[in-house]
Amino acid sequence: MLKAGGFPVEARPRDSIEALPLEAFLQNFWDYKNSPYVRDKLTHGYRIGKRHCHESIKRVHYYVTPSFEGWNVGDITRDVLKEFANILADVGLRPNSIQQIMHTITTPLKWAHQEGKLAFNPSAGMLKFHGAEKKRGVLTPQEAEKIFSASWKDKRVYAGNLLAITTGLRAGEVLALRKRDIGATENFLYIRHSWSRIDGLKMPKNGESRKVPLLPDVREKLFELIKENPHRTDNPFVFYGPLQDKPMAEELFLKGLKKACKDYGIDAAARNIVFHSHRHYYAARMVDRMAPDQVIRITGHKSMAVFEKYADHIIQENLEAAGEITAEVFGNILRFKRGA
Repeated sequence: MLKAGGFPVEARPRDSIEALPLEAFLQNFWDYKNSPYVRDKLTHGYRIGKRHCHESIKRVHYYVTPSFEGWNVGDITRDVLKEFANILADVGLRPNSIQQIMHTITTPLKWAHQEGKLAFNPSAGMLKFHGAEKKRGVLTPQEAEKIFSASWKDKRVYAGNLLAITTGLRAGEVLALRKRDIGATENFLYIRHSWSRIDGLKMPKNGESRKVPLLPDVREKLFELIKENPHRTDNPFVFYGPLQDKPMAEELFLKGLKKACKDYGIDAAARNIVFHSHRHYYAARMVDRMAPDQVIRITGHKSMAVFEKYADHIIQENLEAAGEITAEVFGNILRFKRGA
C-alpha cells in the first residue's frame, strides 16, 4: 500500500472533490448509469460501453483500492502516480495492462480538471506505457485444414470457428448474428451488431455496420443451426443459447478450438492461439490476394489512419471479388465432414 506521509496534504473544504475518498470518486466515475462523464460522452455522440465501465470498476477494486486505502482525490500527485505505475511494473504486469489500470485513474482526474473541479491534473504529460505484447498465434494453412476437417462435438462451436476463420469476424460479431443478418438470396452477411455479456446487442466495434462475403457451404451451416434452434422466434440468434434473448457463451468457442488443437498435437496455449487468431488468419491470407484497403473494410478495421481516406463502404464489385477469392483461399478448410 502506498503511504501518504511523504506528500503534504493541504486542508480542503469538505464538499470539494479533493476531499472525496479516491475509491468512491473512481467508482462513481465509472458507474455507467450515473456517471456524468458517461452521460456527457453519450450526449455528444461518442461511444462508451457498459463493459468498458464494468472492467474499469474491476480494475479499481483489484489494483487501485488496495494501494490507495484512506487516500482522497486531492492527495494524488504526479509523483504518486509514477510510484504506483512502478509498483505495477515491479509485480510483472505487462505494459498494456499497466496502461489500462492507470487509465482508470488518469481519465477521471483529467475529466475533473477539465470540468473545473480540480485545480490541476496530476496525470498531465505522463508517459504512456509501451512495450511488446505477447504475439497472437495463428494456425498454418495445413493446421487449419486438419482442424476443420474433423468432427466437432458441438455444431455451434464448429460453425462459429469456421465462420470466424473464413470471414474475419470478431467473437462478439459472430454471437450477435441473427437470422435476418444472413442474406436471403445472396452469399453475404450483414454485420449490424456485436454481442457483449454486459452490454447485450450493440453496434460493431468501429460503430458502423458492414457487409461481408459468406461462403455458400458456411451459409448452409448457419441455416442448419437456425433449423435446430429450440427457440421459435422470427429472428433468432444463429448461435443460440439456453435463453431465447441471449446467444451461447463466448468461451465455448475457445474451449472447442483448444480441444481441436489438442487432438492434432497443437499447443494452443504455448502459441497463444485463441478465437481472435482466426481474424488474424483471415486478414493475413486475404491481404495476399486483395488490396489492403479492401480487406480492411471487410474486416471492419478502422485503427490504421492510412486507410481513413478510403470509402466508407465496400462497393458491390469488391464484395463479389472478395467472395471469389475467399472461396479459393479457404477451399482446403471447407473439406469438412458434413456431419460436423
